[in-house]
Amino acid sequence: MSTNAQGPNNGSVVRLIAVVLAIALVWNLVGNLVLPGAWYVPANLVVAGLLVGLARRSGLDNDSLALRRNHVRSGIGVGLAAMAVVAVALALALELRLGEGLFEDEAVLDDSTFERWFVPVVRIPLGTVVFEELLFRSVLLGALLTSMRTSRAVVSSAVAFGLWHIVPSLEGADGSTLSTVGEISGIVAVTTLAGVAFAFLRLWSQSVVAPMLAHVATNTFAYVAALVALDVLL
Repeated sequence: MSTNAQGPNNGSVVRLIAVVLAIALVWNLVGNLVLPGAWYVPANLVVAGLLVGLARRSGLDNDSLALRRNHVRSGIGVGLAAMAVVAVALALALELRLGEGLFEDEAVLDDSTFERWFVPVVRIPLGTVVFEELLFRSVLLGALLTSMRTSRAVVSSAVAFGLWHIVPSLEGADGSTLSTVGEISGIVAVTTLAGVAFAFLRLWSQSVVAPMLAHVATNTFAYVAALVALDVLL
């Protein structure tokens, strides 16, 4: 993995990782508990830009951040293949009625017609996916890869990604303490595994575009699947 002429020194990378994790912790609480819904997309994009800027100031270049333009084509190719796999898997699950109730999210019934278009087309791709992929697969994973083995860096970034989902999961939890703990533990486990898969796509294609497209597929297609499962039209 190439860096700039001198490359980031270990101290700057360690500080970058600490700062990124601190920002992620604070923004997770602010974004889920304080930030008005209308500000979700623009605010997350601003924070994502800030994180990339911090990474570059710490010595990470576009190679380290998986942001090189000449790797975009491979990122698109790998990402589209991943999207196709997700789409086929969700379609089969719906058709065969696998995991009864898995897609039936009653919350989507409360969404307006505008929200049923805005959420999958704008909010998820820009507010969620671009932000989270730049945070976890571009900046955090890029920094970790400069200071530890690839396998350890992938697992560390994936665990951080899994833990990131605790706060939003708590918001939607409704039940006893035991069932809530079980539900959240399952969500953290699944999103951690997803983090490993997204990191693999990033490393394979050398572009953050690949996990972005795969991430869009899992979130947006799942939202659409919930509408279909409940016989709700967009």
